[in-house]
Amino acid sequence: MSEVQDLMDLTCQTMKVQRMLDALRVSDVTGSTTPEKEREYRLLRAVVAQRHVSVAEAIGESRKEAEAEADDAATRLWKHDQLHRSSRGPVPANDPRWTPATIHAYVAQEAEADSGEENSDRPAW
Repeated sequence: MSEVQDLMDLTCQTMKVQRMLDALRVSDVTGSTTPEKEREYRLLRAVVAQRHVSVAEAIGESRKEAEAEADDAATRLWKHDQLHRSSRGPVPANDPRWTPATIHAYVAQEAEADSGEENSDRPAW
């Protein structure tokens, strides 16, 4: 994938994260937010934040700030999965191998596990 295509894909994924956040805000107001909806948002947000780190400087942003955002998004997914026992990868979120130093690998594991699941029953954000 070319750099331009990669940036366009990242932009599309970032817009999808924003649409998901907007939908969660509405569902919070109506009381219909589920842990599954929130997890789907948190996973995509963590994946997109990690991708953003690799292009931050190329688009004139601080790599350090992008890394902090990626750490925060990964931590929120990890804690959500610990709380709801909703990890889907082979190593559960509450396994002691996962630490703040390894949460990016946790995000990768969960993204890989999620990509292998059937998505037909998921809402179209």
